Amino acid sequence: MRQYIANGEKMKRIYNIVLLTSILTLAVFASASTVKMASALGHPGPYYSVEPSETIMGPSPAVGQTFTVTVKLYNATTAKVPAGVGGIEIHLTWNNTLIEPVSFVNKIGLTDGVLTGPGILYGLSPGFYDSADHAINAPPYTNATHYRVAAASTSGPWWGNGTVVGITFKVDLQPQPFATCPLALDFTDLADANANVVPHELENATYKILTTTTTSETVTFQGVNYSVSIASDSIITAPPNLGFQNYTNDGASITFNATGLDGFCNVTIPKNLMWDIWTVTIDGSNLASPNVMTTSDTTKTYVWFNFTSGPHVVTVSSTEAIPEFAATSLILFLMATTLIVTGVAKSLRRRKFRR
Repeated sequence: MRQYIANGEKMKRIYNIVLLTSILTLAVFASASTVKMASALGHPGPYYSVEPSETIMGPSPAVGQTFTVTVKLYNATTAKVPAGVGGIEIHLTWNNTLIEPVSFVNKIGLTDGVLTGPGILYGLSPGFYDSADHAINAPPYTNATHYRVAAASTSGPWWGNGTVVGITFKVDLQPQPFATCPLALDFTDLADANANVVPHELENATYKILTTTTTSETVTFQGVNYSVSIASDSIITAPPNLGFQNYTNDGASITFNATGLDGFCNVTIPKNLMWDIWTVTIDGSNLASPNVMTTSDTTKTYVWFNFTSGPHVVTVSSTEAIPEFAATSLILFLMATTLIVTGVAKSLRRRKFRR
């Protein structure tokens, strides 16, 4: 594309070959310019957009699954680009250790795409390229790090909103506990039908891959070990004994740290340690439904909640907890007391008989 935009005289010769007779009517422009009116209001002129803005895979196993992103051009109106769009160029990049492209659909020159066909000239053929900018012309595209295309039209100017390309990716790696990478346009150009550069903006996207990991912690209380597990798509760190606090008549609590993207936790707690009414606080603020839910079976309670990205201090509390002296300890205490009393009584009887 640089050879078409940088060299304005060559572009002009191309467009002089064909009469520019495909100027849209105001009625057609009016219908086309409302395709993405809400987003266009946030941009003073044309802009490229990678969509969707966020793609999230996981936390269930996702390796081998696919997803599709599209690159679109918006807001190329007669008011913003009076001469009409004559040429485009995009370079879309990604982290190829996490994902790899499997296919693309070029929309340039088509009815739902950009530029006016069928007279499309390519300065860069649409396709996948490696880090050295060598074209990869056939699958597998494992080494591809970006998609490139540069094109100009000899069939007249174009206005409106349209798709440049749709690209389907496959998930290659699901690292723990999560990973994120941009789907970014690291180079773009836009030219009008007179080979003038058109100022424009970008909306990039983000790809995230989540993985659930389970952390097992032990709470020791009165010499008894209780196993508590924390499943999450974030990094979990915990203080010794999960910071277990027993409040005697007011239940108990455990505490840990969660750091990551927008995520969730599912905490499994034995019912013989904590039970009844549950409360979850994030950085001291109580969570409310539907951000927190509890379920249970005969032996365990499962406390599920989600949270926003960043480092957080999480406290899970219950209104009931194992008492300071557990029932088993009380039984042992009573048995020991009984044995002592019985021993003392026997000793007194022996003394009485000896008299």
